[in-house]
Amino acid sequence: MDAVCAKVEAANKLEDPLEAFPVFKKYDRNGLNVAIECKRVAGLEPATLEWAFGLTKANMQALYEQSEWGWKDREKREELLDDRAWYLVAREPGVGPVAFSHFRFDVECGDEVLY
Repeated sequence: MDAVCAKVEAANKLEDPLEAFPVFKKYDRNGLNVAIECKRVAGLEPATLEWAFGLTKANMQALYEQSEWGWKDREKREELLDDRAWYLVAREPGVGPVAFSHFRFDVECGDEVLY
């Protein structure tokens, strides 16, 4: 278990998991030109976090309401703002954020996982 925890700890200590892969920091194809950044939740400005919550709610609330989990603003916001959270944010120059992925490195049942 210690080796698994050490791997997750090492991943969470990275300043930028994309640093070794600069080719993935830009996407310019099919009429879409975005810069992609990878940041911990603490490194994102409040406006970006509010935008991410709003986009999640707009796209996912109805699906959650149809499931046994239901939708709870407070719980979803806490999940998105968890100290362990990372974000990939795609920003279009002059427009701002246009897409994101929320993830975290963690340990579950003794295995390293990426949520």
